[in-house]
Amino acid sequence: MLSQRIKIIVFITLISSTAISQEISGLFVSPLVGIRIPIQESAKKFKTGFSFGGSLEYGNSEIPFIIKFQISYTLLPQRQLYRDQFESKSMTGVSLGVDYLFYPLIAAETIVTPFMSFDLTYNYIERQIITYTYKFETFTKPDSKLGFNVGFGISFFLVDFVFKYFFMPYEPYLGLDYKLRLPIHITL
Repeated sequence: MLSQRIKIIVFITLISSTAISQEISGLFVSPLVGIRIPIQESAKKFKTGFSFGGSLEYGNSEIPFIIKFQISYTLLPQRQLYRDQFESKSMTGVSLGVDYLFYPLIAAETIVTPFMSFDLTYNYIERQIITYTYKFETFTKPDSKLGFNVGFGISFFLVDFVFKYFFMPYEPYLGLDYKLRLPIHITL
């Protein structure tokens, strides 16, 4: 445990210096939670929802990128009764992406680094539809879509705040995520 803490302190110190003399790499697991805000036509139908998930990330001091594989779950409840039916939408997304790290704004006691994020995403969408004619009927309508998301964030090394635009055909939305980056392996 003490050895792991020493590695983390050394990693933070070396990343924050301007001249890195050796290569440092790390593997991270990152749980995340966030809110999702539908826009355009989706905003008329769905309320603000939530999302949670996690990612496996790899970073290296030689390149300013973090490569990630992410899985997330999103739920968007319906805003109001629409055409005698109520619909909620849940999405399970699998994505592959990169975060491009800019030069740190602060590199003293903590590291504050702006970054840009881009992901390609496969989304499995499940719509639960409840209709009312003379009785309630519930059915599920599955769908899948490819999409992408792009965003900007601020990293406090182990904690990230990210604002993203998620694009899927006819169903774009915005998101704000809080992500905790936990090191599982660091190589000095």
